Order: sequence, then C-alpha cells, then structure tokens
Amino acid sequence: MKFFCLCLIIALATSCASSSKNVKTERLSDENFSKYKAYGYLPTTDTAFTKMLSRKKFTNELVPEVVKQLDKRKMVLDTAHPDCYFQYTLKLGRKYEATDEKLVVYNPQVYGSPYDLEQKIYVFSSNNRPAVYGGKINIDTLRQGSLVIDMIDAKDKKVVWRSSAAGELEEAQTPTLQEMLHKLIPKMFKDFPKK
Repeated sequence: MKFFCLCLIIALATSCASSSKNVKTERLSDENFSKYKAYGYLPTTDTAFTKMLSRKKFTNELVPEVVKQLDKRKMVLDTAHPDCYFQYTLKLGRKYEATDEKLVVYNPQVYGSPYDLEQKIYVFSSNNRPAVYGGKINIDTLRQGSLVIDMIDAKDKKVVWRSSAAGELEEAQTPTLQEMLHKLIPKMFKDFPKK
C-alpha cells in the first residue's frame, strides 16, 4: 500500500519535471553568490507529505540529485562551518476530475487459486468483452505536487534563493521517484546564480 501511494505521489511531482514552465526560481539577495562555497542541510519543517510518501525514501533520492548540482557549482558539503543551508518543502495531494470522454473500462473479477496462491484467474464477462460504462461522466484521479528548495544564508538566516516546481499528473502515468527527481532537480537548479 505504501509503495502504491509512493508511486502515485511521484506522479504528481513528476508532472513538474515534464515542463520547465512549472519550474520557477527567484534570487532574493544582492549578495555575491561566489562567497557560498560550503553548504549544509536543514531538515524540512513540514512533514505532512509523509502520509503519502516515506520521508526517508524521498530524502535518500533527493539529496544525491541536489549534491550533483552543487558539485557542478564547485560547492562542498561542510556541516561544521557552512556558508549556506539548503532546505526542501514538499506538498502532495490527490484530486479527482470528471470528464465527458467515453472510455472502455475493464473490470475483471479476480480469483485466487486455492492450490497456487500466486496464480490469479481473471473473469471479464460471459462473452469475454470488456464492460463499458454507458454514462457520459468519467472520474480521473490526479496526483498533485510541489517541491520548493530554499538556499538560506548561514549568518543572517535569510532565504537568498528559492526554486519551486509544481504540477499534476494522472495517477496511471506515475514514473519512479528516482526518474522524476533525475529530470526535475537539474531544471530547478538551471538558473542558480553564479555571482
């Protein structure tokens, strides 16, 4: 069940990765960014997403992708004396949307064999045709997600740079968490200030 929820949530966030117009960056300081050479991490303060996704799994996938981007910018991890911190906020949700499209709906009954627990028997209808919903309204389940990454100055504790990505995707089009972050994080760091 948790794996299924994880995949669904990833779909939301992945939709962010599909289009760079859903990615926004903002420089909030006139400071020279070349002074930021060492970084550390701050834990997220909003953990509401953990109802749908394992925080540990997400963090274990997110951190290596962020480190790749910071390595490209010649920044090093220094938890003892960082010049800046990075912190993320993740929001996830589910939305249902009604459409007028007529779709063929396969609704087989599934029976397990009493002799072989791995074997499944699928029964469609007496004439082996899929059941078709005759009405005009279909319900789609959409996953919504937004990810924000903040860069915080270590001395004055102010956010100096922010990148965000938001989007939604049909639940059935869910990619893996690793695939999503591999596409999304480079887009989020594309406009990271050099100076």
